[in-house]
Formats: sequence, C-alpha cells, structure tokens
Amino acid sequence: MNRKGLLPNLFIITLSYFALGFVSILFANLALLCMVLPFILLAKAKKKLWCQTYCPRASLLDAAGKKTNWRKNPSLITSGKLRGIMLWYFGLNLLFITGSTIQVAMLRMEAMQYIRLFIAIKLFSLPQLITFQAPLFLMHLSYRFYGMMASTTILALVLSRIYRPRIWCAVCPIGTISDATLRVQRKMKP
Repeated sequence: MNRKGLLPNLFIITLSYFALGFVSILFANLALLCMVLPFILLAKAKKKLWCQTYCPRASLLDAAGKKTNWRKNPSLITSGKLRGIMLWYFGLNLLFITGSTIQVAMLRMEAMQYIRLFIAIKLFSLPQLITFQAPLFLMHLSYRFYGMMASTTILALVLSRIYRPRIWCAVCPIGTISDATLRVQRKMKP
C-alpha cells in the first residue's frame, strides 16, 4: 500500500536508527532531525511532503504491516480521539525529556542511562560498541529520545499488524501538527 511517491526502502533509516543505538546511544539524538525535518519540508513545499514521501516510519509500516483482511478501524482512531491523546503523549514526553535533561545538566537529578518505554516502563541499558566521553545530560537525553522513538515505533507496528499498515499516520503527532499548521496557513491566506 505504498502511497504515490513514498520511497519504499526508507524503512532502512528507521532500522538503522535503532541499530546505531547499540553502536553509541548518542546517535539517538538524530530523533531531533526526524522531528524538525518534516516542518522544514512543510515550510518549503506548503504540503506534507515528509508524510507523503520521505517518512522512514511510514515506509517501515508499509513493509511490515498486515496486507489483507484489514479490520475495521476502531472509533478511537476514526473519531480523532487517539490523535489528541497521542499529541498529548508526545508533548508530555518532550516536556519530561526537556525538564529531566535540564535537571541532569544542573546536577539535581541522576542521569537515566537505560531505555524507558511509554515514559514509565524501565527496561535496560543498551550495550555500546563505541563509548564516547560525553556529558551525562547528553547521555540522558539520548536514552530518553531512544525510548520515545522505540515506544511510538512499537505502537505503530502493533497497529499496522492489527489494522492497516499506515494507520499510525492517522494519529502521528508530527502529522497532526503539520495538519494544524496547514490549516492556519490556509486561513491566513487573503
């Protein structure tokens, strides 16, 4: 179910992101690029070019998603309620990431050097092939980003297997913010 223009092998970027976390967790900060690049493309193209063409997670979902016997989308998704929940989760997660990283940088909190899924589920520290001497706040930030990206990717993959491959796109916070930005831009046009 590739959308027109979606590059089919971009899922390699998503897989590489998670693999690079085992090389050095500092690569997890590339998540910032995944959060900023869609809006740079949106500003230039005035359309959701990232979502329609370049999103590596969408490519992964197309590759891994269930291809037949789709179930009916749940009302939580079709009503837009999950979209709002995911936007709040994303915002809350970014708030925790920012606040805790500042606290670690100010030496008021111990650095988290393990993966935490869905903000609350403590997992483990990743083995590192290369160890860099980096400030503790940067290590903390890296693990927080890795956990956030892993959480949303796991959720997206589960939804893609139960429902449709790209059902995640209906609730993706980046897509939600992009849609809101486009609506505001249309209203501002004379």
